[in-house]
Amino acid sequence: MNVNRRIHILIKRRLPSHLRATPNIFFFSFSVSALMGIVPISIWFFWMGNHAGALSTLLATGLIATALVLWRMGVRMTWCVCIYQLTLLGVILFNAGLTGGVTSPALVWLAIVPLMPLFTASRKWATAWMGISFLSVLTLYYLQSRGYWVSANIMSAPNGEGRHGEGSLESMIFGATMFSMMLLTQMILVQTYDTANEHHLRRLQRTNQRLQTLSHNLLVANTHKDSFLAMVSHEMRTPLNAVMGYLGLLATDAHMPPQTQPYVQGARNSASHLVTVINDLLDFSQIQQGKLILTKQAVNLHDLLTNTHQTLAPKAAQSGLSYPLTLTPSLPTWVLIDPHRLAQIILNLLGNALKFTTQGYVRMQASFETAHAQSAHGTLIICVEDSGKGIPSNHLEDIFEPFVQIKANDNRHTDNALHGNGLGLAITRSLVKSHQGSIQVQSTLGEGSRFTVRLPIEVATAPLARRNDDVLTDPSPFHLLVVDDHATNRLVVSATLMRSLPNTRIDQAANGTQALEKMRTTRYDLVLMDLIMPDISGVDVVRRIRQEGVGPFVSVPVVALTANVAADAVKECLDAGICAVLPKPFDREALVHAVIQHARMAPTP
Repeated sequence: MNVNRRIHILIKRRLPSHLRATPNIFFFSFSVSALMGIVPISIWFFWMGNHAGALSTLLATGLIATALVLWRMGVRMTWCVCIYQLTLLGVILFNAGLTGGVTSPALVWLAIVPLMPLFTASRKWATAWMGISFLSVLTLYYLQSRGYWVSANIMSAPNGEGRHGEGSLESMIFGATMFSMMLLTQMILVQTYDTANEHHLRRLQRTNQRLQTLSHNLLVANTHKDSFLAMVSHEMRTPLNAVMGYLGLLATDAHMPPQTQPYVQGARNSASHLVTVINDLLDFSQIQQGKLILTKQAVNLHDLLTNTHQTLAPKAAQSGLSYPLTLTPSLPTWVLIDPHRLAQIILNLLGNALKFTTQGYVRMQASFETAHAQSAHGTLIICVEDSGKGIPSNHLEDIFEPFVQIKANDNRHTDNALHGNGLGLAITRSLVKSHQGSIQVQSTLGEGSRFTVRLPIEVATAPLARRNDDVLTDPSPFHLLVVDDHATNRLVVSATLMRSLPNTRIDQAANGTQALEKMRTTRYDLVLMDLIMPDISGVDVVRRIRQEGVGPFVSVPVVALTANVAADAVKECLDAGICAVLPKPFDREALVHAVIQHARMAPTP
């Protein structure tokens, strides 16, 4: 920071808050600088024997100090500036008259007269004071040439020759011309500066306008991108819902030949991977927009870690890898955390390790640290270590960037078709940061990698025991309505439910209009509602039933089946009166559980 800026900040801090505007600071600075310059000049004039000049400078000091006091007392700054300007102009002209008139070196100080208005007022005021200075020089020349103002130097010339001599007149003309030219040049410089400044401001305004237009276009493009992702998500999830539904039905078919089971399982794995890619893209979009919301709930940490770890156990076994899980005794049983996001973090780390490890091990360890044993808050530490290829030291930070994939030297033993989109670790780090946690990586090329995640969590108490609904079959004679504009999706949902709920009667509606007609005349135990339909959205259908329905039709339970599971979409569903939201492609167990849970809660007729 330079000296001038330090002084500016010091002055600003010392002044009252109502006098900290830039013009006030300039007025104070100019006035104090003038006092610091005039006082030594007064002393020097007394020492030189120029008592008239000394008295004039002392008078000027008093007037400038008075202007400062008035300004500090709240007098309008315009009047204070006028006092300063007139005082400065008067003392310069008076001392010029004492030391040679228009030929006096004192007139050089006329150049500083317009400076105060230049910084404290408008350019017009500065130009006006330049004009006043110019007229003052002309007036002084006129008076001196006519003999009305006789300077001390001229009076002291022998025989008064200086007063009427040709050389003296020429000197006066030359002096007046030089000072006039100086003032005119000053005026031209100010005007030139203003013109250049206006040109610069216009260019700056045009640049700002372009930036604003670009910013607006980027916002529009971002909105279009979000809409595009939502649309693509829905359009991709809709056929995937049918694919995974049919594959799920085939996998649970007791009559399927054993030799076809690996083919069905391979197709399910590929479809599941495609769903993961879509989910990663949507999660990344939400993270970029700051819309990622954590939903904490009391969960059994041991069960969550074990079940999540076992999800990828078949893949580890298929690759011939050691796949141990270690849960230290310090781990609490119940904690408050977002189970879905924690599972996503673990699966991303384990999946990444399994992807690039061809032999050896992928092991996971979970522990808990707390300040003292009785504390309800602590840190969950999850370590995932592998014996894979490792990561070059210069790429340890790059792996957390979106769409970045570090190429391995040997890919012969890896499934290149399912390498993903390079978003897994980027999303993982964002999820960890959303939990106010941290993630670190240690790796040695050729020896493996170790990822360590630290998440602050809160210990919770075990929830009340609930009725066991884990049986995936129920003989209850439920009456359901499946609403979806895709016939294939209706068929898959109906076939899946009929396998677990054999006594269920299922009606179908191809759009929102048909759904409204059926829901207004038939009391269903549960409605499975698609949200995006060509005529009326699922949310609007539920709103109309809740507002316009009569009797038992108003309170029919509705479970949404949708590809859009963003936080704002889920909130809109819950606000409309929808009981639960299940994503597409749906999980068979989750779907059956939701139907059993909410259909049993339906009001009796």
